[in-house]
Amino acid sequence: MKSNNLNLLRGGVFSLAVVAAFAFTQPLKVTTAYGAERNDDDEVIAWHQVDISNPQNYECETNPSLVCIYEEQDVTSPMVAPGKFLP
Repeated sequence: MKSNNLNLLRGGVFSLAVVAAFAFTQPLKVTTAYGAERNDDDEVIAWHQVDISNPQNYECETNPSLVCIYEEQDVTSPMVAPGKFLP
């Protein structure tokens, strides 16, 4: 019986450690995204990888109807920044 209680205590401590590890860990922050270069008809003609943690590496011209930076190289992926991407 004593051994059984000790095993239960160890299991409880382990479970608590697992929960604490997930509860207090920061999620990874994505810093890489993709700029959509567009032609005069606003069709995407090229993708450019950008570091969104440093916005001085790229420029988005003001245009609220377009998306400048996407999370993935796909126009259906979530938007990171509005505007028209300037390569």
